[in-house]
Amino acid sequence: MAIRSFAENGAAFLERGRAERAAENLGRISDMANRMGRIIKNLRAFAKAAPEPARRVGLAAVVESALEVLARRIEQSGTEIDWQRPDRATVVMAGEVRLGQVVVNLLSNAMEAMAGRETRRITIRIAPDDAAGLVRLTVRDTGPGIADLSRIFDPFYSTKEVGAEEGMGLGLSISYGIVEGFGGKLRGENVEGGALFTIELQQAREIA
Repeated sequence: MAIRSFAENGAAFLERGRAERAAENLGRISDMANRMGRIIKNLRAFAKAAPEPARRVGLAAVVESALEVLARRIEQSGTEIDWQRPDRATVVMAGEVRLGQVVVNLLSNAMEAMAGRETRRITIRIAPDDAAGLVRLTVRDTGPGIADLSRIFDPFYSTKEVGAEEGMGLGLSISYGIVEGFGGKLRGENVEGGALFTIELQQAREIA
């Protein structure tokens, strides 16, 4: 969807004689193609049950990449994104592609939960905990909350109607497993005015 959107915008800029903006979109398409290659490589490793080891990943960049991928859907749904990049670098031990998939899944779930509601806002924050050697990423929505907290990470559990699009209920279960694979934790809870999901990851050590 993102590549198609950038291609359409690039064509429009060329028609208007704005070659520089068209070049920017072509550059983004190239970046997306590279990302697709990493995703395919990761999926092949996943199918072989041999995932790539965790490495140093900038968490803020992962969040911004996920927001870029979902930009069109965010705009169409009328969702307000409250995102503040942390003042300092927050580097965690994870896999860039898989962690990005988890963040996209959480954001997508939040938008689906808020469908039809008057206020549709997602608040995203990153908070390092140096004492514990952890970094926490929180995604909070203004939806109806989680109906059954005890089952949200169970495979095939879903709050969507039978036959609904993407209603298999595997997203959170897979996300939970991915985060655990990094040595982290994923949890969900109900808060005033919505639901809150927290990803807790190991802070990467400073390189000497």
